[in-house]
Amino acid sequence: MRFYSFDETTYPAIPRDIGPEVKQTNRFCDPAVAVQTYQEHLEEWELCEALGFDGAFVNEHHFTYFNINPSSTVLATALIARTKRLRVGVIGHVLPLRHPVQSAEEFAQMDVLSNGRFIGGVVRGVPQEFVSYNIDPFTSRERFVESYDILVRALREEIFDYEGQFYKLRAVSVWPRPVQQPIPIWMPAGSAETIEFAAERHIPIARVWEPTLAFTDVFDYYKQIAKEQFGWEPGPQHLIGARYVHVAETTEKAIEECREAVMYVRRLATFSRPVQVSAPVPGVQTDRSFDFRKHPGAGMPGPGAPFEKLREDGFIVCGDPDYVADWLKKDAEAAGYGHFLGMFRMGSNSHANVMNSKRLFAEYVMPKLRALNPDAGSELPAPAGAAG
Repeated sequence: MRFYSFDETTYPAIPRDIGPEVKQTNRFCDPAVAVQTYQEHLEEWELCEALGFDGAFVNEHHFTYFNINPSSTVLATALIARTKRLRVGVIGHVLPLRHPVQSAEEFAQMDVLSNGRFIGGVVRGVPQEFVSYNIDPFTSRERFVESYDILVRALREEIFDYEGQFYKLRAVSVWPRPVQQPIPIWMPAGSAETIEFAAERHIPIARVWEPTLAFTDVFDYYKQIAKEQFGWEPGPQHLIGARYVHVAETTEKAIEECREAVMYVRRLATFSRPVQVSAPVPGVQTDRSFDFRKHPGAGMPGPGAPFEKLREDGFIVCGDPDYVADWLKKDAEAAGYGHFLGMFRMGSNSHANVMNSKRLFAEYVMPKLRALNPDAGSELPAPAGAAG
């Protein structure tokens, strides 16, 4: 198994009396806190190189305290400059909100800056992002597919034209050429349509937060579609599990350190809520995707779920090194993933706690799990070319 650090760059200082019923505009953002937040995240990711992690990923969102990183390119490039061995990835660019040629240029540039250490990532975005960008959510999937196919062609072909529904391009030739041919690209996947899209194109897929059964449902469907419809068999190297993780010297200390930080995120959760989105946002999820997510026991814990339920379901895996290693071993064996993204900085947790957690994880947990699902030890899988 390979190990990575991946964190949402969450703003940690919204007042305690503010909840999801309040529109969380940037009046709550103190720039000095944002400065400190960025610096602490970069130090936490940089530490991964010394600790023997395989890589670190950054993410982006828009218009939310949950992630104050609107451009994953910027933080990834800062981390590339701070490291020499560590793989650095973005998971990823919100393709329907970007021009795909710009994404290709930035992917290529980051790959060259890192001398081939870069891992690309793509996502479709969340409802409130489409509202504020004034992009029709009913077109989000079609925009995503078209943008992805342009992205792949731009990274691989010398020069090309493109005639599509949303983009009409002439003489695209991306400079600089990337070091890796091709650059690996990952993506989260949970809906039936997205899983099928990824299986067709051999894109490794990630799941986050949900119970083990949900991971297994998604990964099994991905493997089924890949084999039955597209004639290939994914291995553990195509499957990525991501979870909040906190390790301390004792389980009691781990729970004490992360309980409030986890509940900070849960208290303020805003995606798709009417108070954050001025009108309902249809079109992002289809009925078919909704049905796929309704498997018993496979859903996210509800808004009022207590910390103990969140810990039981794996929304947060926290404890002493033996507890965390045992929990993740069972999770990885059941779901079959060969890459693990540890989300060590959840919510409002402190920088000191996160640094200590990573050290304990690297020293005591990683050695116990490294031999699991060994196919991931091969070269990172490359996505197939754009579909015809």
